[in-house]
Amino acid sequence: MIRMHILPLLLVLCLLQVAIGAEEQQPSRTTDTPQYGSVEERRLLLALQQERQNLINERQILENRKKDLKRLETEVDKKLDQLQATRLQLEELLAEKNAEELKRIRELSKMYEKMSAEKAAGIFSTIEQDLAISILGNMKTKAAAKILNNMDRDKAAELTTAFSSLYGRE
Repeated sequence: MIRMHILPLLLVLCLLQVAIGAEEQQPSRTTDTPQYGSVEERRLLLALQQERQNLINERQILENRKKDLKRLETEVDKKLDQLQATRLQLEELLAEKNAEELKRIRELSKMYEKMSAEKAAGIFSTIEQDLAISILGNMKTKAAAKILNNMDRDKAAELTTAFSSLYGRE
């Protein structure tokens, strides 16, 4: 009975021994060119290798683009910082200019307050409307009223309208 179970095992061992011996007798495949089972297998493997190479190339292109984008982003950030600094400088200069203009307007207002209303009215009739409005706006109400009273009626109305609409917007 034991012989019946051992016999198939011995048969399997013998077949394995023969197979191992046959592999050892075959020359080893250490050549650089792969061996293909069929033309179709060769075609598929070459296509896969080509696709792999394409993916590697695309990955490299993407990495290069990422580096370029990072570099450009850094450059843009630097430019934005420069623009911000320039904007702040311009705002400071504009504030200084506005402060200087306001100082001059106040000085002119004081000068026109000291002039006779008739002479000031003659001058106000000839200067730019925005300047006249600024000067009148910085004068004492009584002095501005005297000047407007001595001006041509249409010009005084025009200045009054412009003055009210200017200060109505602020």
